Amino acid sequence: MQSRILLDRSLGQRKLVASLRAAGWDVITLAEHFGDARSQRMLDQEWISAGAQAGFILLTKDHMIASRPLEAMAIYFNDARVVAFARGDLTAEQMGGMCLQYAAHIHRLASVQPPFVFSLSMHGLRRKRLNWPPD
Repeated sequence: MQSRILLDRSLGQRKLVASLRAAGWDVITLAEHFGDARSQRMLDQEWISAGAQAGFILLTKDHMIASRPLEAMAIYFNDARVVAFARGDLTAEQMGGMCLQYAAHIHRLASVQPPFVFSLSMHGLRRKRLNWPPD
């Protein structure tokens, strides 16, 4: 099952999206979905909310997204499905390789009950603790 994937602006607009599309993924960047000017001004909680409500799995380089209260709250209240790379220093080629290596696992997340954030590393997917609701 192919999932619709929305790429955070931190992932760039060319290399990773081209790699995933070449592999048959249904992927779109924030700039393509919302327009370049708007996507550059969007707060994280805004794109999380809009992307989740549109039915996307959200892909980001922001491995702290589950920890920060505003982003965690947006994930929680919008039933977002988020995959975050475990490291922020990965190249587009490395990120694309990990996505393709774990493609089946990522696409299966479309059927997992949200909200959630999974961390993606070279060792696979690991569910992260969402910092919402507060303890």
